[in-house]
Amino acid sequence: MEVFQLNNQEPKSRVQRYNFNQDPNRPMRQRPRKPRRWWPWVMTLLTLAIAILLVLGITHHNNSASNTVSSSSNSASLVAKASSVSEQSAYESFKDKYDGYNDNGLTVSQKQKLQNVINDESNSAVQAREQKLLNQAQTKSSNASNTSTSSSSASNQNPTSFDSVHTFSSVADAQSWAQASKNQWLQAGYTTYTITSDGQGNYNLQFVR
Repeated sequence: MEVFQLNNQEPKSRVQRYNFNQDPNRPMRQRPRKPRRWWPWVMTLLTLAIAILLVLGITHHNNSASNTVSSSSNSASLVAKASSVSEQSAYESFKDKYDGYNDNGLTVSQKQKLQNVINDESNSAVQAREQKLLNQAQTKSSNASNTSTSSSSASNQNPTSFDSVHTFSSVADAQSWAQASKNQWLQAGYTTYTITSDGQGNYNLQFVR
């Protein structure tokens, strides 16, 4: 056994310790390495990725919804404009006919023709405008082809004399004449009218207050 004598006078930094019981051929024991904790990092990255995807998805959805609303609004606006143009065109066409007939008033026949146009109009807004225009027209005397001899001479001379009985060849003619002159007999104080048959194929129209 070898003995080494240490000199206590030397500095401590130069002191070396030797373990003489250790086998020089035995490998030194290494400390076991602690496992790396990588799961927290993975979970963090995964959470961030999910959050980013959610934000992108919500943004895309909002943009799509906004574009859809904008597209629907534009389509509705275009449809409304097209409808407005169509209504105006129909009314202008009627007004052209009205102006062509109107010469200080309309005859009963002319009013009936315009009334038929109004009755055939499918758009209620256009129909209301046309009816308002027709109601403003004055009825002037005319030897209408759809009227027959009146029961009185006053009726022959003045077709708009509503206190007289008017005779027609059919119920349809009587109704058409009453409808065409409705504005005038209402202004004259009459509220309705009656149509009766004389038994000879004629129909008498009489206005009632």
